[in-house]
Amino acid sequence: MKLTKMHFCAAIAALIAITAATAQASEATFTRDLVINGKGKATLTVATGAGSIHITRGPAGRIHVFGRVHAGWGGSESQVRQIAAQPPIEQTGNIVRIGAHHQNFKNNVGIDYEIQAPADTMLDAATGAGNVNDDGVGVNAKLSTGAGSIRATGLQTGFSLQTGSGNIYAEQTGKGDVKAETGSGSIELKNLNGGLRAQTGAGEIKVGGIPSASWQVETGMGSVEIWTGGAGLTLDASAGAGSVHCDREIVAQGTIERRHVKGQIGSGGPTVRLSTGAGSVRIH
Repeated sequence: MKLTKMHFCAAIAALIAITAATAQASEATFTRDLVINGKGKATLTVATGAGSIHITRGPAGRIHVFGRVHAGWGGSESQVRQIAAQPPIEQTGNIVRIGAHHQNFKNNVGIDYEIQAPADTMLDAATGAGNVNDDGVGVNAKLSTGAGSIRATGLQTGFSLQTGSGNIYAEQTGKGDVKAETGSGSIELKNLNGGLRAQTGAGEIKVGGIPSASWQVETGMGSVEIWTGGAGLTLDASAGAGSVHCDREIVAQGTIERRHVKGQIGSGGPTVRLSTGAGSVRIH
């Protein structure tokens, strides 16, 4: 039978309709509201094999969860509906675990989470693949993704951010040590007050704040740039293939070379080590 242009267009339209119907059938949502009793802080653990996590500030004593379940390769509509009907949420007192028993489906069904929680919640959120966004929630927050970006703002204490591949952006409003690591991607951190370990295999790093404890900032390939205001510190900065520029006066000179600068700035203080394998280093 000879196919006409009309037949071809009709076949394409049918294929699009089938694809849309399948996509619609392989996605479902759920909502849960949890009450946190007592005076203690909530502890929240969130895990998803593949999906995004977005956490925002909510009222005290409550955690609101919205989940979007979607089938991946090999996933089925029945699996999606089963998870949506009985979402992987557990609560024991003030301890809430989300996604802990999603193991049976994690390879072929993903869940995106949108969660509201009190600002002082003890938080640990992780996804195998997807972005993580935190808008001001978490005491000693731990955020991680196997592949995806991390964005966190308004964190009141120390925190830890880690991605296998993706960019990291974070702002701190209080005090505490910070850890930020990515296998490949840029790192930008603002308003820090504490110790720091920031590392990327390839990407630029920008950091602003007060080094009230030691800083170690390292990139395999990319620029490093820091702003420390008038804070005193002990500098050790090096560039394997590039140059080091320091806008601040080095009071006690140790080593001042094009690719290595070491010495005391201001009244001295915690050691700030900055290094790049290929790129420039600048201290403002």
